Amino acid sequence: MNDKDRLPQLIADASNDATLQQLEARAARKLLDFDDEIYPSDGCAITLSILLQDAGIDVPDTFQAIKLGQVLRDRGWAEIAIGSQQAGDVGSTCGPTPHHGTDHIYLVLRPINQDEMVIADNQSQHPHFRWASGQGGKSPTRFFLRAS
Repeated sequence: MNDKDRLPQLIADASNDATLQQLEARAARKLLDFDDEIYPSDGCAITLSILLQDAGIDVPDTFQAIKLGQVLRDRGWAEIAIGSQQAGDVGSTCGPTPHHGTDHIYLVLRPINQDEMVIADNQSQHPHFRWASGQGGKSPTRFFLRAS
């Protein structure tokens, strides 16, 4: 199976509150062991890494959003323009260099329209809304990655 074939499991895991909370607890332990960081601060990449791993997508534990985006690109994930996102895509706020505090990576569970989505990340124990444009004080999304 390729990464695209594993997206239904990834979306199902991230959409289930109990499963998402279990995976976030694992991410919190790994983040604490890695650099003594207290979850959920700086936990987006390791949270998504664990979600991907549990769905059978072979990525290493990754602790920086910018690096996880590169891991996915190296696996053949293609960049998708903002407004074209769909369930299973990964959104990134990362630019060409790391920027602590504004870099973020997340999983799209369901697009509402070209801007609003339901996503899973480290910022909530439940699927929640996010806008690609960055409404609500969030960093704007720069691009999406899609398994091919």
